[in-house]
Amino acid sequence: MKRKNVLLVEDEELLRSSLSLFLGRCGYNVKEAEDEVQALACIKDEDFGLVITDLFLTNGSGFAVMKHLQDCCPEVRCIVITGHASLDSAIRALRKGAFDYLLKPFDYDKLKSSVERAFERRADEKYVRRVDIQKISRSYGLTKKEAFITKVVITEGPSNDEMAEQMKISRNTVKVHLRNIFKKVGVDSKTTLTTTLLSGEHK
Repeated sequence: MKRKNVLLVEDEELLRSSLSLFLGRCGYNVKEAEDEVQALACIKDEDFGLVITDLFLTNGSGFAVMKHLQDCCPEVRCIVITGHASLDSAIRALRKGAFDYLLKPFDYDKLKSSVERAFERRADEKYVRRVDIQKISRSYGLTKKEAFITKVVITEGPSNDEMAEQMKISRNTVKVHLRNIFKKVGVDSKTTLTTTLLSGEHK
């Protein structure tokens, strides 16, 4: 099995080496960068499934690395690590697409769990792109609105309130649509709906 590629952007040499060694032992192929320039050069030259970056680097910024990922390779997940926590920096990181936000010092097992989830999510999203919502809609007789909600549930997994706001309808209306979808597909929750459709266990 091909090892998964991770770019680690950290200006503290001891921490960078320690994290690189740990992730290598976990089965990941780790490339190190100490600043923004090195990180962007690595991203240009190699394919990574995940970037782990400090927000505040001696030379450059993790925010610039994240912006580059958003603009040029949005499929690459990003985990932020920082010792300079603030609500503002957390919000900025999440808005720029951070998958997770870890405060130093953090437990290495927590990082491992976050990395595993990031790669799992990336694999799920690759599969989601191959899901034919129109075919599913025809198979189960979904209305146009039900098909849209089904697609949103699979690709984004939002709460009922978030879907209501996105679709400009009431939360109760979302619940009614979901009940109809569950009945047609033969499931009882958004989780089983997603699992059933992503696993190919549908008509």
